[in-house]
Formats: sequence, C-alpha cells, structure tokens
Amino acid sequence: MNDEIPSLFDVEAPATSTAQDPLPVRSDQVAQIREEFERAGITGQDQRKEIVESVTFRSVASLRDLRAVEAHRILKVIKGMQTSKPDRKGSAWDNREEDTWIDKL
Repeated sequence: MNDEIPSLFDVEAPATSTAQDPLPVRSDQVAQIREEFERAGITGQDQRKEIVESVTFRSVASLRDLRAVEAHRILKVIKGMQTSKPDRKGSAWDNREEDTWIDKL
C-alpha cells in the first residue's frame, strides 16, 4: 500500500486548544455591587461575603477577585433581595390584595 495516501480514519489531534480566561471584574461593577449592598441595607462584611460566596461557589477574599460574569449574578441576587416582599403576619386570606365576592356581600 502507498503510505502517502491519507487514510479516512487518520484523525489528527488539534495542535493546542486554549480556553479563553474569564474576564475579570471591572471597577464600575465593584462600585455597583457596593452601592447595591448599601441600598439593600446589607452593611456587615460577613453577610456580604456570605452572599458573594453563595453565588460564586468559591471563597472570595475581595470583590476585586471576582469575574465579570459572577459580578453580574451577584447584582441580580442583591436586586432580587430588594424587590422581594417583606414577610407579612397573618394568613394569605388576611393579606389578600383585593376584595373577593364574599367581602362585597
């Protein structure tokens, strides 16, 4: 057989595949995270760290250690904490928003 004819099943491995490193956090994102923590009334460093690490699933020493995508997720979590309704006392019936047909009787 001729050794110079390429075989259908000869597959060459790619030379080197490089994965793109995640983008680091930007300064404006760090500032925005701090502002949102203040707006949400989350002032304790331990509580802030707990929230950040619950989103990143890793230990983070500083906000500057974050990745841009993680900062985006942290901002969503903090904003979600601000918009969630406060716990109400009483039953769902007592806390209903509108009158029902029974109330109108």
